[in-house]
Amino acid sequence: MALPLTVVGAPALAARLSTPSAPTAEQGAGGIVVVGGPVERRVAVAAEAVGAGAHAFLLWPPAGTASGAEALADRAEEAGVEVGVARPLGATAALAGVPAGWAARLVTFGLVARVDGPLAAAGWPTLLAGALDLCATLAAARDVTRLDAAAERDRDALRAVALAARFENGAYAQATVRFSDHVGEDEVALYAARPGSRVEARSLAGPLCVEADGSSTPVAPAPPASDPEVAEVEAFAAAVAAGRPAPYALDDALATLRLAERVQERLR
Repeated sequence: MALPLTVVGAPALAARLSTPSAPTAEQGAGGIVVVGGPVERRVAVAAEAVGAGAHAFLLWPPAGTASGAEALADRAEEAGVEVGVARPLGATAALAGVPAGWAARLVTFGLVARVDGPLAAAGWPTLLAGALDLCATLAAARDVTRLDAAAERDRDALRAVALAARFENGAYAQATVRFSDHVGEDEVALYAARPGSRVEARSLAGPLCVEADGSSTPVAPAPPASDPEVAEVEAFAAAVAAGRPAPYALDDALATLRLAERVQERLR
């Protein structure tokens, strides 16, 4: 049975979900509360929902810093409720096609964001967190033993960033994110491989092409999501209703936030 869903701090999303937009998280007690609004208030609003026995889903970013979300993770564990987070780049629909238990040995990710486009408007913290999240998810690892980052600047503003990460399970990932005024739309190139199979995507909303044993036919393509934000909320609600963990749990988001903070320290 679907749990009642309310949205706090994101009226436009509530309208697209055709669900109530509540002024406080307390109105979502016993159901699912989707938390948007000012970033500095999201942890407090989600903590109120969790304290009332609701599951919580936070838009990205869940908190201004990784440390700001740690207490919420502890509180949710004590309450026995799920807390999910929207992926930094809304790639839940694309990643849904990855086979269960699949882990890449090599991941490469390239993103060219049109200067006046929606991804550029998301800002560097979100773009870097999204690149790291995609790499970590496909590598099926969150702990990094080595992390390198380099940047190109234009009048002291970031123009391009290159990342390289070695994960604790041995997987290796490279990612580049750059702004460009020479492309008509945002461009994505995602590739991940392990012996015998690979996955590729040309859109953050899917579909993800999965190929195995040299086959040129996609094994498990996922349909593109027309509204990635709505798709993520619906995926979280479906997981909670089925008693499954959140597709992108708060612990995963915390690991991504910590990695992103390490990168930003290197780029300062």
